[in-house]
Amino acid sequence: MSDVTVRPADSRDVPGVQRVARRGWHAAYEGVLSAATIEAKLDEWYDRATIRESVEREDVGYFVAEVDGQVLGYASGGPSDEGDDVGFLGAIYVDPDRWGEGIGSRLLDRVESFLADRGYERLRFRVLAENDVGASFYRSRGYAVVETVEAELAEKVVPELVFEGPIRAP
Repeated sequence: MSDVTVRPADSRDVPGVQRVARRGWHAAYEGVLSAATIEAKLDEWYDRATIRESVEREDVGYFVAEVDGQVLGYASGGPSDEGDDVGFLGAIYVDPDRWGEGIGSRLLDRVESFLADRGYERLRFRVLAENDVGASFYRSRGYAVVETVEAELAEKVVPELVFEGPIRAP
């Protein structure tokens, strides 16, 4: 994995982020959400303008993992509504063909460092309750479920696990 570079994203990375999002969402959520729901959320959250806006925000850290210019994963984090010392992990996805290689950990490390540098001490985020791969990853990183909430995704109500824990910036 030494050939993988994690760096700040820029607008040129939008197509790669969209590709990884599509592959990651289908791998993580098929059988949990309908294909129509997955596509609706991808269209809403991962359109070109939305990603570009997030990449360009100064209060959000948006990072990609790449090899030879190909985006293999991405992660973003920034301020939350939970207090001045709590940051929010907006998203983290890795191409399913590269799961288990440590790319997600490197991306999460980068988001944690970005947030710690800005004074955040804790990280909070949500994961669909049936996303066993994601939940297992976050537990292995020391985050714990602090509550379960319901979310509406394209007219379907699904349970989400709210994770929180201290930022352990590397």
